[in-house]
Amino acid sequence: MLTKIGPLLLLSIMICIFFPGCKKFQKEGYMTHAGIALTFDDDRVDNWYNYLEFFDTAQVKATFYICKYNRFTADQKNKLAILQQHGHEIAYHTTNHYNMMDYVYKYHHTTDELMKNEVTDGLKMMNRDGFYPTTFAYPYGAHNAVYDKMLMRYFKSVRALNGTNDLTKSLAPTENNDLLFGLGIDKSSKRSDAVVAHVIKSAFENNNCAVFVSHDINTGGKLSVSLDRLQKIVAYSKELGMKFYSVSEISN
Repeated sequence: MLTKIGPLLLLSIMICIFFPGCKKFQKEGYMTHAGIALTFDDDRVDNWYNYLEFFDTAQVKATFYICKYNRFTADQKNKLAILQQHGHEIAYHTTNHYNMMDYVYKYHHTTDELMKNEVTDGLKMMNRDGFYPTTFAYPYGAHNAVYDKMLMRYFKSVRALNGTNDLTKSLAPTENNDLLFGLGIDKSSKRSDAVVAHVIKSAFENNNCAVFVSHDINTGGKLSVSLDRLQKIVAYSKELGMKFYSVSEISN
């Protein structure tokens, strides 16, 4: 049988047998180390771009869930492309940032209209510009199992928000991640640095990935995370030897 296997393929198989860290045949969405997924929502590309040097220096990649791409200027599209070139994930957050539950149940649109107007049309627009999102975040975190199933036809995972006191809900396990619950770390969350550090330590001890959510960086707004907090997250995570993941890397 071995005579039918090409020499390069045989070499790759042998390497992965003797070196378990080999990624060539590693299961998609499987985490090898405890980690952190930093996620940022909405259309704040100008702000994110201003902190590109911070991410580069810290060797941290983030996931940016994009909405309102149909309103981006050419300059903003270029900045988003540069973020992608630096290894950050460009993900999807609908076209117009409507509450998806209200769109159907309150304003009486069909689910077909919802998917076309808020998902597929916007995805096509991003695809034409070289962005191919594979993960999704719900606006306002509003979701149900029906929407989850519909969206998973297009995305590897969907991210809602953890609005509970159960912080462990935001710890993604080693594998089988399709529904994630991000934990807010911006000003509006009113979570202390000690609580954020506790979540990081829990992820480390349980070999999980802590999924954090904010919107912009260091603006002082209620949906902003301070640069100081991000620096503390990076420092503590690296002290523990944790890895920074994009959401697509931890998704099925």
